[in-house]
Amino acid sequence: MPSDPDHVLDAIDGVVDEWLAMSEDSMRWAPPEKAPPKPQLALPAPPLPRVSEEFLHDVGVLFGAQTQAVAEAMAEVFRPLGEGLLDALTAFLDSPAVRQFVELVEPSEECDLPGPAEERDIPGPAEGDGLPPEPPPAPPPEPRSDGHP
Repeated sequence: MPSDPDHVLDAIDGVVDEWLAMSEDSMRWAPPEKAPPKPQLALPAPPLPRVSEEFLHDVGVLFGAQTQAVAEAMAEVFRPLGEGLLDALTAFLDSPAVRQFVELVEPSEECDLPGPAEERDIPGPAEGDGLPPEPPPAPPPEPRSDGHP
């Protein structure tokens, strides 16, 4: 009978026994050994040449001046493009709409910023805003005589 407590206990015991058996099996498991690589048909590859510092220095001497000239020529070709982009960006940032937006986000130094409430002559809570005055702070509680706080 499925509602029988012994049946439930037997089911739990069966699951625990199964888990223990799987745990013991997993403790005995070892990864399979790698099989030796199979020979592949391929052409033999010659070894790569060793690059020495002298070779790299010679390449730098031969192509260094040419590379420098190409870099300078590229800079001269792209200089008008960069200057035009810079002029367009400067014109956009100096436009009145952008300046007004920047002033809204970050006010300039010449703008008079209001200070604390005492300096601004703004009526405080007790001066005519319709709210009752704040009560004074309550005194600290008296210590108890039984020694507990």
